[in-house]
Amino acid sequence: MREYTPPSASEGDDDDPWAFVTANNPRNVAPTPAAAADAPEGEELDPSTAAAPSPAAGQRLQDAGEFTAMQSLKHRARPLAWALAAVFFFGFVTEVVAAARFVYLLGPTAFVIIYTVGGVSLIAVALLQMTRIDMIRRDKAFRRVTVTYAIAFVVAIALIANESTTVWGTGLVWLIADQLNFLLPLIVWAIVADLFNAGEGRKIYPWVTSWQYGGQLLGLAVPAVAPLLFVPLGLPLWALLVICPIGVLVIGIWLPRVLAGRAIGRGHGREESLSESISSTWDFVGGVKAFRAMFISSILVFIAAQSLEASFLSSADRVMRNEAHLQVLYGSTLVIVFIICALLQKFFTTGILEKLDIPGSLAVLPIAAVISAALIILGLLAGQTLPLLVVGIICWWVPRWSIGDVARHAALTVVPDEKRARVSFAVGVVPFACGLFVAGIVTFIVDHIGYPVIAPVVALVLAVAAIFPARTMMAEWSDALLDPRLRRRKRLSS
Repeated sequence: MREYTPPSASEGDDDDPWAFVTANNPRNVAPTPAAAADAPEGEELDPSTAAAPSPAAGQRLQDAGEFTAMQSLKHRARPLAWALAAVFFFGFVTEVVAAARFVYLLGPTAFVIIYTVGGVSLIAVALLQMTRIDMIRRDKAFRRVTVTYAIAFVVAIALIANESTTVWGTGLVWLIADQLNFLLPLIVWAIVADLFNAGEGRKIYPWVTSWQYGGQLLGLAVPAVAPLLFVPLGLPLWALLVICPIGVLVIGIWLPRVLAGRAIGRGHGREESLSESISSTWDFVGGVKAFRAMFISSILVFIAAQSLEASFLSSADRVMRNEAHLQVLYGSTLVIVFIICALLQKFFTTGILEKLDIPGSLAVLPIAAVISAALIILGLLAGQTLPLLVVGIICWWVPRWSIGDVARHAALTVVPDEKRARVSFAVGVVPFACGLFVAGIVTFIVDHIGYPVIAPVVALVLAVAAIFPARTMMAEWSDALLDPRLRRRKRLSS
């Protein structure tokens, strides 16, 4: 029988999937004779003092080592950070332009159409991708998805250019934007999780997310200032969309080439039916209590959140009734949101994540939705006061795109490699899709009754309800880490 040899400290750090959510143990410092040389002649040096360098020297060595390691991590992550920034840039340009135009053309009815159709289509596309997303190489999956979206963009822009089909084309672009902003980044984040273990992820995820914020900020700023140029020149605002299919196609070709030779997920290679893929995914999400509670809480939160976003935009449209003004307001508000998110990410998010852990950080979202709903209710009761509405939606968007986003990706690092993409679709896309669909129904009812305040009231009730499964998630998280379903295979790059 082969004798068991314990792993070294370095091996344990690299393969320990819980290093992301637990504190690292301090390491012993190798003895050094430097201190002995400074001891007075004939006097013995205390062994505990002689075994370690001076605190200042040790701190300098530690800082230098951490700096070098961080630079190495950044070098490995840079192509993926750039890809995320580019995906969100084109996705946000598309969403702002399409949303402002569609709401201007149809009013609250726009949300009924886009939210219900968007929710169903997101789930349909996610289910189709779930059968193959973990079966083939992730870079190949990324290329196929980007080419598909680029073609869809071209078709939609052609419909917009035709006056008789411009409404259909605008709605199609908005649907594409929703899918682009939620499905494509999940594939990129799955590749990130392939290349970095959980311990490395704690250091590099905030940096990658900061690039994501850069792309989002630029994607919001461009449509916010575009009317200042397009309107005087007599150009239609939708002309800005022409850059999107070109950009998405370039990303789809460039990233797989850069990743050639990297140890990313090659896929399990097994043919699976849709029912088998769903069963395998739910075996994990439903079987691990903490993930099941996170899933339920996310559904309730996103239904509330999408109802709040619809309430905000439809109320702003009733106040302004101008496509260019609405586009500027929507884009500018989100610019403020992502500036705040970037500042939080740089100075506070990592500390919050380490202090609250993953479940505590995710539990921030229901509380944020409660505050947002209360402010929007006050704004509507005060006569559709725009500043209150803006502050209210900011109170949801900031935690949703900062601590909540990072914590969700962090939670997925403990999922086995062969299931990670599917599970990320389940806990990331399905709650958002359900939120879209139900919020569309809520908006339809509110529009027919004629009382806009009903939507944020419903959102408030759902947000309060989401707090209870969030508490369950926090209570069950430690036990979930011991579940055999969370055992990850050794990374290919190890």
